[in-house]
Amino acid sequence: MLTIDNISHTYHRRKGAATRALDGVSFDAAHGEVTAVIGPNGSGKSTLFRLVTGALHLQQGGIQLDGQHPGSARLGVVFQSPALDRQLTVFENLYHHALLYGRRLKKAQLPAELLDVLELNGRLDSKVDELSGGFQRRVELAKALLTEPELLVLDEPFTGLDINARDAFFSVLQHVTAARGLTTLLVTHELSVATRCDRVVLFEEGTVIANERPGALLSDFGRMVVVIRGEDLDTLAARIAASSDIVSLRIADDALLLKNTTLQDVLMIVDERDSRIHDIEARRPTLEDYFIARTGHALQDAVGELEAA
Repeated sequence: MLTIDNISHTYHRRKGAATRALDGVSFDAAHGEVTAVIGPNGSGKSTLFRLVTGALHLQQGGIQLDGQHPGSARLGVVFQSPALDRQLTVFENLYHHALLYGRRLKKAQLPAELLDVLELNGRLDSKVDELSGGFQRRVELAKALLTEPELLVLDEPFTGLDINARDAFFSVLQHVTAARGLTTLLVTHELSVATRCDRVVLFEEGTVIANERPGALLSDFGRMVVVIRGEDLDTLAARIAASSDIVSLRIADDALLLKNTTLQDVLMIVDERDSRIHDIEARRPTLEDYFIARTGHALQDAVGELEAA
């Protein structure tokens, strides 16, 4: 188990005030599970990534993997920016990565099961430049897993991938994590992916505001929610509150979310032909809904994350 214990981190700049990026962050990530770290830009996700991978010096608190410093454990990392030589083949990229660990790799030594899961068996002699973005990401994952890590950390690995490639990559990640008993920490802003993870750690302004299974975070919303888009929504919300026990939540200037209800129940109270109502939609609740309920703003509203000078 990866244990993050009371971590705080401050960036000190040559000019200007110091910036507190993390403030008393604590959570656990278990073996065999994918733990998603999500939050708006500027919430401290990238700082946590750098601390866990050793790119930043730990100022306060502790990081341990099964009671040991993660520096003594086998670590696999997938960075947001590509780390492949596009003019080399898939195998040549894996070969040169293995050299960094003192291994002279032969094709016959590659783990067959891993290549099968990643669907790279027939692509070992293909130039990386010839692969789709999704398969290039799979090569990145193969590199990270080549040294049989105990801890796998990924920073926004879905950047530049379309929905199908993203979902396929995540399915592979889930399979490998469970099969190898990895502790996988996934830093992402993709809420649809985070919802499928085993656990979600939600950041806001350098602190953890939620640490739970996705289903537990969304349990208060019920199986379905109804979203009404339109004008004069405060008046509409007051009318709904006076007529029923349905709880409403403002999720945007033009959108009102009704929790734990059905479209039929809502249409018994409001008239869909009302000119103030532009659209009514019934859907499953999302982590974005939870984040707005907790913080009062959408996940993408925050400014870009600060980095060390």
